[in-house]
Parts: sequence; C-alpha cells; structure tokens
Amino acid sequence: MSGVAIIGGGPTGLNAAIYTARADKRTLVFDDGGGTTRDVDTMENVYGFPDGVTGPELVDLGREHAQKYGAEIVEEEVVRIEPEGERYRVETTVDEYVVDGVILATGADYERPAIADVEAYEGHGVSYCVECDAYFYRDSPVAVVGNDNYAATEALMLLDYTDDVRILTNGSSFEAGEELKERVDDAGIPVITDDLDRLAGGEVLETVVTKAGDEISVDGLFVALGTAGGTDLAEMLGVPVDGDDIVTDPDQSTPVDRVYAAGDVTGGHQQIATSVGEGARAAINLLEELRGADYIDYKKLDSQPA
Repeated sequence: MSGVAIIGGGPTGLNAAIYTARADKRTLVFDDGGGTTRDVDTMENVYGFPDGVTGPELVDLGREHAQKYGAEIVEEEVVRIEPEGERYRVETTVDEYVVDGVILATGADYERPAIADVEAYEGHGVSYCVECDAYFYRDSPVAVVGNDNYAATEALMLLDYTDDVRILTNGSSFEAGEELKERVDDAGIPVITDDLDRLAGGEVLETVVTKAGDEISVDGLFVALGTAGGTDLAEMLGVPVDGDDIVTDPDQSTPVDRVYAAGDVTGGHQQIATSVGEGARAAINLLEELRGADYIDYKKLDSQPA
C-alpha cells in the first residue's frame, strides 16, 4: 500500500496527519521519539489550554487524535528518502516503505551553548524561546547567550518584560550590526564578553559562573545561538535548504513534486501555533496535488445527514 509519509511526530506532523488520515489517505507518521516539544515542562500560550499543557501531554493528545482517523505511528528513525518511479521510498533503520507524497516535519534541535550544566536547567531557568517564556521572568534578572543580531534582538525583546537584561557572548566578540549595537547601547544592556564556565543554583537557575570564577546572578538564561535543523532528508531529495532551514513556497510545497515541509524545520517564528497551521497547510495542499482537485474532508461529508 502507498500513501503519505510524514516525517516527524511533533505537533506539526501530527496535525498534518489528522488531515491526510481524514481524507482517507494511508498516513504513516515516522516518529523516532525526539523533538523539542517533548522537552517542554509547561506551555501557557497554546490555544485551548488556559491552564497550560506540558509538551509530552500535547504530543500524546495529537497522537490520539491522528490515530482516531487511522494514522499509523511508525516508531522508527528515517535514514533515507529517494524517488522510486512516481513514488518515494522511505528507508528506516528497520524497514522500507513506498509512498505517494512526503511531508517533512522534522522540527529543529536548538543549539546548546558550551557551558556546563545547561541541559540540567532547561525548563528550570534555561529557555530557547523569548516569545514563549519571557512572561515567566517579568521584573527578574535575565541574560541572553549569543553574540550576533539574533542575540541583540532577543535581548531588546526582553525589555518588554524586565529592565534587568544583559548579553553574554561567552568569549566571542559582539558581532551584531551597527544599528542593533546602538539600540542595545541606548537601552543600557551590558554586553559581557567573559568566557562562561557553568550554571549553578538549586532546583532552578540562580547564577552563571565565568571561567574567572565571577558569578552573574540571573533567574532566566535565554539561548540565542540559532538552531540545527534536520535538512539532510531534504537534501537527499534535491529540496533546497538555506542554512538549517528547508526552503518552501507559501503553500509549504518544495520544487520537488509531492514533497512538502512545515514547522520549525522551515524557520519562522517556531511556535506551536504556527507549526500546527503549517502542518495543516502542507497536508491540504499535498492532498490537492495528489487528487488533482480541491481538498475534500471526507469524514465531514460522511457525517452529514442524507
């Protein structure tokens, strides 16, 4: 049997799977158990969860939803995708599958700074998303790790929540553009270029310790080093990439027939809301391409009274 392969079992891929499965397409969701969503303790900006939701809960609910309509969760790691006639062969560490279309929803792994104990404080003071977590550090001392335009922009955004912001370049020179440097200087954000050694605290982050032994007191540390996306599969198919991002058209399509990409792997805001929307867009447009006609939700049609 052929069908649709969705590479990635996070919110993007699972939402795409809901659409393709409801349209009566055999839907294979390849999920190797990774993904940044599973690492998030609490999210308070996800539609429909006013009391917040954990990453694992959100993924589990998405799986349940997709499986309700027949999507199959394949807990295998995809190592290769290549054309096979008019279809695509998906090779995992376990088996091979032939499908009609592909949605790449592999997400992005955030680049950790070279500081000891960063991983131990992720979700307990260390964040990779100002838009997601700055709210929790209102009027608190925070720092941004990074040395370029991204770090400068994140630091300036934090000023909407707290006046106590600094940039830590971890031994590198501050390489933001002149305009951003001027804005950082005008805002009174100190730039500390010392080499950083480790993070310290109890259950939550309290200080950043430099190589010289100095302590910088912070409640929140925001990492702004960019992301390392899963673009290898895209490159195997001849899909263009830009750095760590897969390049798509506005409809989430790529120049390769019946290959779409959505979510964090395409760059953008990297929010659950936008990723879920892109997953739906990719699925709808792939279905239209496969069918040669506008998308029809067969489950909705089936539920209508005669």
